[in-house]
Parts: sequence; structure tokens; C-alpha cells
Amino acid sequence: MGANAVLTLSFIFYSLAIIAVGLYSTKLKKKTTDDFVLANRELGPWASSLSASASAESGWVMLGLVGAAFTNGLATFWIVPGIAMGYLFNWFVIAERIRKTTTASGAVTIPQFFSDRFGKKSSMIKIIPVIIITLAMLGYVAAQMNAAGKAFNAVFSLPYWLGVIVGACIIMAYTVTGGFRAVCWTDIIQAIFMVIALIGMPILVLIKLGGLATILTQARAIDPNLLTATAGKSGWTMFGFVIGFFGIGFGYPGQPHILARFMAAKDKATIRRGGVIAFVWFLLVYIGAIFFGLFAHVYFGNLADPEQALPLACNHFLPPILGGFVIAAIVAAISSTADSQLIVVSTIISRDVFPFFKKGKSNNFNSTNEMNHTGSPPRISDDFLQTQRLDRWVLVILGVIAVFFALTKNRIIFQFVLYAWSVLGAAFGPPVILGLLWKKTNKTGALAGMITGTVVTIVWRNIPLLKGYIYELIPAFVLSFLAVWIGSLVVTSRGNN
Repeated sequence: MGANAVLTLSFIFYSLAIIAVGLYSTKLKKKTTDDFVLANRELGPWASSLSASASAESGWVMLGLVGAAFTNGLATFWIVPGIAMGYLFNWFVIAERIRKTTTASGAVTIPQFFSDRFGKKSSMIKIIPVIIITLAMLGYVAAQMNAAGKAFNAVFSLPYWLGVIVGACIIMAYTVTGGFRAVCWTDIIQAIFMVIALIGMPILVLIKLGGLATILTQARAIDPNLLTATAGKSGWTMFGFVIGFFGIGFGYPGQPHILARFMAAKDKATIRRGGVIAFVWFLLVYIGAIFFGLFAHVYFGNLADPEQALPLACNHFLPPILGGFVIAAIVAAISSTADSQLIVVSTIISRDVFPFFKKGKSNNFNSTNEMNHTGSPPRISDDFLQTQRLDRWVLVILGVIAVFFALTKNRIIFQFVLYAWSVLGAAFGPPVILGLLWKKTNKTGALAGMITGTVVTIVWRNIPLLKGYIYELIPAFVLSFLAVWIGSLVVTSRGNN
């Protein structure tokens, strides 16, 4: 059997195993409305932590961060302290508060959280976040499909468009069937594969190239800036570069697909233990990705697309059967984010948008697994079944739309993801943080923060002078935070909450 055939078979084996795990998870499904979208709020520490981490990092780390380290060298480490703060703040400040709040209110989406927190009578507090999340996350999912196309092209020589479609089919196969529980179960396996790949590959290359001292000597000969803390930049350019990498961590509190894991966690102990597991996972994955990017630059020299360094290295360093599993790890990273975001967006559309078209009709499906007065499980209402079908159909439609976007010419994963990450982080981070920590936060302030964060991100991103100065998330987050604070104070001072 040829090497390519072995590599392909090992990848197919992994993909089928992932799909099987996702489908098997449906055996644990409950007949409640929370099950498809939040796994009935029963996630344990390993599932919540690894699923949240894998869905946060995705192909952005496996391909995008490796590519950034390939280009910028050790200066890419500026991203680590910023991401570390994001992880710690999310898990030890935000997670338990939003779990407790949404469990008490029954909210299963971020727009529902905002509505419960700031006033159910206002349609705008739901409509604005629905629009922002849907548009930003479709771009985010498209970036994951983009990553799939690059990975399949680099390893299997498939046309880019075919790789996008294959990746989408793998993701949709278990997501549509198993919902949130299937996504979280498969995320556990995918997160483990990501660690193995991003720790194992740099060690392998390190040995192959003759040790760290040899690699550093060769890197210095190729480009001395690869070993500096500023990647050769100076002045304001250097400041913007460092703060930009450092500031990526600001986006974590505003990511709906991460917050959903907190909402689905079983209890406070799950959050506490999950935070430790997630932080250790993050350190292993990020440090491995950055070192591998630098090592790959030494080995390959220049690459037309640095984001293909990891899949290309599989063909150079690994026997086909292991290469197939590393490629599977890349697709795992892609899948773990794309499936999570598809679930979030489909839930928002089915639970927050669709009800607007059903005004006056009942929504009497059971949201709990309580027994009725006869002692038997309650009858599943037609509304419940309709909601389940709607969840799945919306998933399929969104997947098709994301594939269409992924087939466009914008194929720089790192930049594509950072844009969507900025919109979500700036629009929702400050309203979520202040909404949970400051009692005076109100609807006006929350809406002002969402709109300010979104508009500033888009404007900053599309003005070359500003874009080249500093990563748009930083000013957008700060101004959004101020907008929430000032908007809430102004309205409170007028006695109109």
C-alpha cells in the first residue's frame, strides 16, 4: 500500500471515529429543550474545559498561529500573557456568574441573557446581539472552512474548494444529529489530538534539526529578527505589534461559543476544576504552536503560505499513518470551533428570531425533564418537536452559507479570525462583564456598548492608517466599555432604568 493511501486511510479512520462518537452521544440525549443546545446543562469539568478551549482556539492556532510564528518568530510569544489573562478572567470571574444567572433564568443564548438581565420588554436588546453574532460568526465559521481547504490541499493535493466541502461534511455529520452534546464529546478528543500534535511536532523537528542550539544558529542566519522580542520593529510600529498580540485576550469574555460552555456546566465545582484544566491545555498548545512555527521556518526557509507549515511538515517528518492523525488533529481544531459556532448561531435563530414570527402562538414545549402528575414522562409537544427540527435545518443552511463565504478569495485565516474575534469581543465583552459585575448596568448602556464595539471595530479595521497602528480589538473594547459605563450612568442619573 502506498504512503498516500496509508495517510488517507488513517485520516478517514479518525474522521469516522469522531463522527461515531458524536452519533453515540445522542444515546444520552434528554427530551428537554435545553438538551440540543446546552446538553441539558450537565457538562463535567473535562468536557466543559476542553470543549471551551478547543472551540476557542481552532484552526487559528494549528494553522494561523503557527503561520504567525513562522513569520514573526519568538516575538509571537507576546500573545501568551494576553491569552493567559483572558483564560483566567473568563474561568475565574465570568464563568460561575453566567452559569448561575442563566440557569436561574433558563436562558440558553446570549441574547436571552441580555434580555433577562436588561429588560424583556425591549426587542432591541435581543435584535442587536442576534444580528452581530450571526454576521460575525458566519465569518468565523468560514475561516474554519478556509483552514480545512488549506489543510486538504497541502496534504492530499485536493483542490481548495473540495477541501472546504469535505471539511464541512465532516463537521455537519455529527453536529446536525447530536447537537451540543455531540459537539462537546468530540471536542474532548479533538483537544487531546491538538495537544499531541503541537507538542509532538516541535519535539520531532527539534531532534531532526540537531537540537535547539543548532536551530537558533540557523534562525539567526536566516533572519536575526526571528529571535528578537519585537520581530525587528521599532517605535510606534513595535508598540502596536506588541499591544496587538497582547490584547487578543480581551476578546474572551465576549465569545458566545465559549460562554455557552459556562452556561452548560453542571455546577460550581465543575467551573473551578475546568478552569485549571483549560489553563494547562492553553499553555501546552500555544507554546508548542509558536516553537513549531519558528522551527518550521528554519526547516522550510520561505513558504508561499506559512499557514500551511504544519500540514506540509507531516509529509516531511512523519510516517503516513501518523501523518494522517496529525492532519486529523488539524481538522479537529477546525471542527471544534466551526461546530460550536454553528450550534450557537442556529440556536439564536431558532430560539430568538423564529419566535418573532410566532407571536400569539403557544410555546408550551417542556424545558425540563420533570414527571407529570401520572408519574410518567410528560408528552413531547408539537412545539418541542418543531423546535428540534428547526435547530437542525438552520444548522444545515448556515453550514452552506459558511462554505460559500469560505470559497471567496480572502484566505488568510489568522487575519480573518481576528476580525470576527474583535467584533464579538468588543461588542459583547464589556456588556457581559459589567452586566455580571455591576448592578447599575442597564439596557441603554448595554446597547451603547454593543453598537460602539461593533462600529469601532469595523471602522478601525477598514482605515489603513489605524489598522496598521494597533489591533482593532483594543480601542474597540475600551470604547465599548466606556459606552456601557457612561450610558448606564446617564440613564440612572435621570431615574430611568
